[in-house]
Amino acid sequence: VRDALTQVKVSKVDIAGGEELAGAEMRVILRDALGVETVVRQWTSGSKPETIQGLIANTTYILRETVAPDGYAVTTDIAFSVNEHNRVTAYAPTTVGEDGVTVILVQDAKTKVSVSKTDIASGEELAGATIQIIDRDGKVVEEWTSTDKPHQIEGLRTGEEYTLHETVAPDGYTVASDTKFTIDETGQV
Repeated sequence: VRDALTQVKVSKVDIAGGEELAGAEMRVILRDALGVETVVRQWTSGSKPETIQGLIANTTYILRETVAPDGYAVTTDIAFSVNEHNRVTAYAPTTVGEDGVTVILVQDAKTKVSVSKTDIASGEELAGATIQIIDRDGKVVEEWTSTDKPHQIEGLRTGEEYTLHETVAPDGYTVASDTKFTIDETGQV
């Protein structure tokens, strides 16, 4: 009688395009009845799904992203298990690879920030301001002219301080003071 090891694959992908994302720090964690967590496996995502073998059948594990790739927010924990027939139950999207092994898709979304240029008294959007986002090295990473709608920026790095800088104010207004901001690992400003 020969038993095969349980097997599951984990694919770190962009939620919008589905392509593999390298640079995410991932962990498979086992939590005991007292809530104590033990890291069973850890790796940094690359260009291919990660194969994990030998997990205990019918045991719930946690798939945790501790660091997201640049420009992405960390995804929430994913609970999953593999049964004695190598069937995977996951609280996340899955697919089956060419080799017949289930692949858990860990999907990350790019960070998103909306910037509004508004009149301080009325709160109405103001068109005509030239605005920049500057990184900590003084490099302009985004520049635009405001319109009657907020401007959205995607893919800013988490944990890095940025400066919102207005270079030209709309007619009849003064230039606003700089505003510093940071995006946390979950994508919140």
